[in-house]
This record gives sequence, structure tokens and C-alpha cells, in this order.
Amino acid sequence: MTTYTVDTDVCLFDLDGTIITTIVAAEEAWTKLCNQYNVDPIELFKISHGTRTVEVLAKFFPMIDNTDNKGVHLLEADIADNYLDTIGIIPGAKELLFALDKDPNKESINFKNEHKRKWAIVTSGSPYMATSWFSTILKDVGKPDVFITAENVSVGKPDPEGYWTAREILSKTWNYKSPCRSVVFEDAPVGVKAGKAMGAIAIGITSSYSKETLFEAGADYVVPDLTHVTVIENTENGHIVLQIKNPLQRD
Repeated sequence: MTTYTVDTDVCLFDLDGTIITTIVAAEEAWTKLCNQYNVDPIELFKISHGTRTVEVLAKFFPMIDNTDNKGVHLLEADIADNYLDTIGIIPGAKELLFALDKDPNKESINFKNEHKRKWAIVTSGSPYMATSWFSTILKDVGKPDVFITAENVSVGKPDPEGYWTAREILSKTWNYKSPCRSVVFEDAPVGVKAGKAMGAIAIGITSSYSKETLFEAGADYVVPDLTHVTVIENTENGHIVLQIKNPLQRD
């Protein structure tokens, strides 16, 4: 077994395709919209994964009125409300998030209870869709305090604004010297590029794209799912050690 260890202070997660599998729901909702407006869904899917809905609508559906993000809200509400039966959880995701909330050597310490979690969500989804998953399929995990959505940033991935913002908030929460060490978990090339642009270690998950695409985007490690990532150290002072088991290799 090939293993690697990564030292970090915080972990930053994309949501769709990284913690939960929404690709079927998203593609069905987008395809329905494409059919209504005679847009080629194949061309849309070349950029849609990991990209803010507002940017996809602007590029492919300029005819839709998106004043006050109402077009975004309608599309993402369709995904969240009508396709829940197609949503799954990336294997190992819950276990990893639970482990990041505890010191493995001191079971009495739960950072979640102290509102000082060491991980954050940085998603290109809208607040409605993103938070809805933590009321349903991720209810037992619970929404983290640091939760960056499409409406919290002026520009989406591959710009690092979202990840940078989350890292800065966590740095202040834990009194880290900024910029603190960070690991970004992503399934999309634009997200990997965003993580690398701010100096993070990027771990790609092949739920949406091939390992070759993720490596080309700059991923340091690529895994099929999050069962390959475990927490082996997680101390009160913030230090985290991750172990990556049998990551995929470049061809």
C-alpha cells in the first residue's frame, strides 16, 4: 500500500461532487432547461461542473431574466427539490468530516460543539441549494459555520476568492498566522486551479472528471473517493495530519 502524509491547519471542501454526488440531478435539470431553449447540453457540460450557475446562465441563456439571481434560484431549487432521490454521498466523506471535528487521542474534545471546526465549505452553488443538503442528506454532519457560496464571492472558481475567504475566517477563528496551511478537496478542474492559486495542497476526487484532467489542472493527489483520506492527527492547537492511501498515479 502506498501512503502519503500531509500536514495542514485547515481543510476546505467543495460540495457538489466532492462531498455529495449531484451530477445526475444537475445534468437532468440543466438538460431540461437546455431543451426548453434549444441549447446544446453537451457544450454546456464542458464548463458547468464547478462553475457558478450565474456564469453558466449568462453564457448559455442570455435570454433568461436573472435579475436578483431569480434564474439561478429557480434552476437550483429544481435540483434541490425535485431530484433528491438521485443524490448520494461520496464514500468516506462523512467519516472524514466527523474525524476533522475530533482529536483522535482525546474523544472528549469535539470542535463542532465549540463552534471551532477546522473545515469549511466553498461551493459554486447558491445558498438555497447548498444549505438544503445539510437539512437532508447531510443533516447528521451539520452545516459548518464557515460556509462560502456563489453569492459570497464577486467572481467564481478558478479565481481563489472563495477559498481565500474561508481560509482567512478559519485563521482568525484559530488564531493562526495568515496565510495558514490549507488543503482543498475538489472534483472539478476550476476548483483545483482555485486551490492552487492560493497556495493550497489540492486533492482531486474523480467523481466528475478523469484523473488526467485533475492532474492537468494541478492536483497534488487524486483519489477515487474520500475513503482514501483519513485523519491520523488532529490536535487542539489546530495541527492536522492527513494520510492519503493508494492515490491514483499519473499514467
